This record gives sequence, C-alpha cells and structure tokens, in this order.
Amino acid sequence: MDRRQFFRRAGRAGIAAVLSSVAGGILGRRAEAGDLEHGGVALWDSGLFRQDNVDLSSEDEGIIRAGTGGVWTDYPVTPLPDRFMEWNLSARRAMLDSISDMMSGKGGPGPSLAGPHNAAMATCGVRRRDSLLEINNAFKGIGMCPSRSRVKELIRHMSDTADAPMPERIATLASLYGDAANFDRTRLITLELYATPSFETHTFLNLMENPATSLVFLDSTSFEVRGIAELVHPADTGAPEYSRDLVTYTNLAHSYFHGEFPRLFPGIIVHVTEVFDNSPGTGLGVRIAPPLP
Repeated sequence: MDRRQFFRRAGRAGIAAVLSSVAGGILGRRAEAGDLEHGGVALWDSGLFRQDNVDLSSEDEGIIRAGTGGVWTDYPVTPLPDRFMEWNLSARRAMLDSISDMMSGKGGPGPSLAGPHNAAMATCGVRRRDSLLEINNAFKGIGMCPSRSRVKELIRHMSDTADAPMPERIATLASLYGDAANFDRTRLITLELYATPSFETHTFLNLMENPATSLVFLDSTSFEVRGIAELVHPADTGAPEYSRDLVTYTNLAHSYFHGEFPRLFPGIIVHVTEVFDNSPGTGLGVRIAPPLP
C-alpha cells in the first residue's frame, strides 16, 4: 500500500482501523515459533500468570520491594523530573498534531519513530530455550500513567467515546497531554502484546525472574529510565486496584488509537527508581533523578 492509498483508506475508515489491520497481521504471525520460545519453569495456570517478585505493600512510603538477583531489596521510587516531562508531553502533542495534519490533507513528514512513545527495554533474568544468554532488549510502546484521581474518569470517557471520529479522539489525547498534573510521575507503562501460554517473550520471562529493567528513549534529547517492572495480567483480580486500572486504561488507549484488538493485553508498569540524561554530546549518561548528592 503506498502513501496515497493509505490516506485514502484512512479517510474512509479512519486511520485507527488501518493501523489496527496492520497490527492485527503482526499479532497473527509467529515466525518459526515453537517449543523453543519458553523458559524452564511453568508460569501459567488456566491462562493466567502472577508475578511474585514485586511487593507494593510499602508504596505509600515511596518504596517498591523487589526480588532482584535472588535478593529482596527496598527500592525508593523517584518522580520523573520536569525536564523529562516537558520533553515527553510536548513531543506527544507534536506527534498528534502531525497525525491531524496528515488526516486533514496538509501533508508533512508524519510521526517519527523517535521520541517518548518508543523505548528499548532491557531485561536480564533467565535463558529462553532458543538462547545461550539471559539478556534481552526489545522496543516497546511506552505510555504515561494517569494519576489515581483521574484514571477511572479516563477509563469511562474512553469507553464512552471509543467509536467517536478520530479527530475527536486525538483532541482527547492532546488535552490529556497538555497538563503534567494528569499523570503519576513515578510510573510508566507498556503492554506485553505477545506473551501467551503457548509463546513466551524473553521480556516476559526475564521480568518474571528479575523485575529490574532499563528503558532508553531514542531522540536528540534522550533519557534512560531505570526501575522495577510490575507485570499485571488483565484478568488478575488479586492485583492492586490502581495497577488493574492502569492496565485497563492502557488497553483502552491502545485501542483508542490503533483500533479494537481481540483481547486485553497484560501490562508492564515500570516503577521509576532512577533517570539519566543520555542526550548525545551533552547528557553523558549523568543521573538527574534522584538528584546526585
């Protein structure tokens, strides 16, 4: 499909429907997948999993307790700094403006793969049967986490407007990204799109063994966010309520933009412990949160 055909289809059916058909094709493929795409331990029970190496019982005190490297450790969480938030939210609004311009026929380069939506997630924990190494790195679509005070309201709004015209949905997201106060700065979230009982991604296996992770964003202004990753199955009623709400919201936001998907995906909530400035030539990988002593 060339550019002109893409936007002709987008004009008739909505850009989300086009993106959904592309994503659906990707989700339907498992290139040469088989018995090798698993770890050595059974992690699923009746289609569900439950991570047992992250403890949120002290999160009101700003502490995430996690089993990393076989040792339980208390990790203080830190808010994402202003510099990160300004870069993140302004880039997201610019991306939405670019999509709106394309849909209205103004043209332009279209959204970039660089920026706050795409990050490389590094994990290390166990060997999958198809590898000699425990380390893994995978690009993930990263989302912001609405605050506790807003997440349920946003779930209702997105559910009620799921079939609204795309310009209306884009306006909803642009308004949301217009105010940093809408978000919980101590968390980021992504969806685990591919892990199932029959196919286990290396990211999933590693986080079930060792929840420590690093996210690196590719851009001229670049950040590394390190944290503890909480894996949440959408059907796990034993997970914390706020975590379940964030997974519900993120699935809705994913469908809100890309079109409806056949199932709800697990969430990976990254509780932020450190932030580094990795901007080429200037950042030098220096920690900016929490502040250096």
